Amino acid sequence: MIWAYYIGIILLCSGVYFFRKKNALYLISLIFIFLQICLNIFSIKKYFDGDQIYFKADALGLIFITVLSILTIPTIIQSFAYFNSRAEKPRNKCIYLISLFVFIGSMTGVFMANHIGILWIFAEATTLSIALLIYHERTTEAVEATWKYIFVSSIALSFSFIGILLLDISIIDFTWANFTFSELQTVFINTNNKLLLQIAFLLIVIGFSVKMGVFPLHTVCIDAHAVAPSPISALVSTSLMNVGFVSIFRFYTMLSHSLIFNWMNHVMLIIGILSIVFSAVYMLKVKNFKRLIAYSSIENMGIVALGMASGGIAWFGAIFHLIIHSFVKSGLFFQTGQVIRVYNTKKVYFMSNYFKINAIGGVVMIIALLLLTAIPPSGLFFSEFMVFSSMIKDNYIAVVVMIMLLLCFILFVLSKYFMKILFSSQAHDVSEKCQVISKWESVPQLVLFALAIYIGINPPPFLIEIIHQALTTLPK
Repeated sequence: MIWAYYIGIILLCSGVYFFRKKNALYLISLIFIFLQICLNIFSIKKYFDGDQIYFKADALGLIFITVLSILTIPTIIQSFAYFNSRAEKPRNKCIYLISLFVFIGSMTGVFMANHIGILWIFAEATTLSIALLIYHERTTEAVEATWKYIFVSSIALSFSFIGILLLDISIIDFTWANFTFSELQTVFINTNNKLLLQIAFLLIVIGFSVKMGVFPLHTVCIDAHAVAPSPISALVSTSLMNVGFVSIFRFYTMLSHSLIFNWMNHVMLIIGILSIVFSAVYMLKVKNFKRLIAYSSIENMGIVALGMASGGIAWFGAIFHLIIHSFVKSGLFFQTGQVIRVYNTKKVYFMSNYFKINAIGGVVMIIALLLLTAIPPSGLFFSEFMVFSSMIKDNYIAVVVMIMLLLCFILFVLSKYFMKILFSSQAHDVSEKCQVISKWESVPQLVLFALAIYIGINPPPFLIEIIHQALTTLPK
């Protein structure tokens, strides 16, 4: 099935190139959604036509493929709303859709990859496909953000490739059939070269940090968010960051029974703390609304890194946090696209009285603020509780207090800007010249928020079970 999926993507991309009329693009996009859902169903049932050496449906991959498949539907819907608002040229629509299909297919490949080399190739493919989407509006800022993203991501993934080579060197004395995650789970128990494993893991984490959006290479994600179309920002801030997490977590799991397990936890702890510190500091002086939300994503990925470092129930909390964050942040970025269309600017200081201009959009913003700041019934509250309780159990009380203070500061900054956009008055009447937004455009966002609230309050038993299955190979 996996090979049929990629053949289907190639055929659909060819169809987009040759058939550029609006109705044809609608039909092709609908077929792509159907194809993505079919792969998801086959993955859940574990029916594969290909060689499972390279691709394998495991619990971790299935979680995030399902999240990606759900997000694919509103992303394509919001993309066409974005086209209509700009009266986009057919050529630009085609480039956008082809890049989007390849981008989603590349992320799917990372989630499904069992072979380490295949995972790296698909991670690099996300760089190339997302670059065209970042450049879509063809402004000076878009050009700068695009070349920065390509350059930094390529260098970063080169680091991770060197780390993978070092892992290969460290197991040169052992016999194994394939360089796959499933076959290497127990190999590193007998590896005594601690320094080599430490260097390898550090290079891998630095490399994939550009995808996960954590310190030290998180900055290019911020620039990409600022200029990319809002539907693309929604995927970058959710599924692409999930790609980074899955990549790092697979190597973390593989090395968790080696000599460097405790050292890896310290590395992830430092990365988590620094990510939250940097997001809090830069949110204070941000002027661009999309950059503000992007820094919020960095903060949430920092919490996920802390969950990886803490172990126990925090591992469950980290994955649960990513699932809820994906639905909340994507919905918020979709709404951000409407906000920008209303005011024709991304600057926060030129936005005001949004609730009066777009009431249903204002409701979406309020719900998003409550969910994003982890106020119950937000599922982020429960996931953060798992992470912090595990940290307290491990005697990281001082770190927890510091992180709590930083999160309170971030909550204040987000609330300040959201309230300004929603309710503050302005000297001139913005509503007389703003673009009219259809109320139906906000429906997908409300559906995503409802899903996030439901999962947070009453997580389905099968979701709890599959998260536990994704953690079975980690130390008890």
